[in-house]
Amino acid sequence: MVLAMAGVLIMTPNAISAAALMALIAGMELQVRAVEEPYLLKAHGPDFLAYAARVGRFVPFVGRMRNTQQATDGGP
Repeated sequence: MVLAMAGVLIMTPNAISAAALMALIAGMELQVRAVEEPYLLKAHGPDFLAYAARVGRFVPFVGRMRNTQQATDGGP
């Protein structure tokens, strides 16, 4: 979906397309941090923390969780 929106931005480079892409990325980040990660932590506990420390959210090695505090409160 992000790739498709980036394509729209390339084909029609204007402020509306750029704002739509930024809103999409922000919405995805919010959904992952506020909904998915707390659920996975609750469902899988320490196994999820170990996994999240090894891999990135969307890109390998980028956005990895560094500690349990980040996993529970969504902090940086």
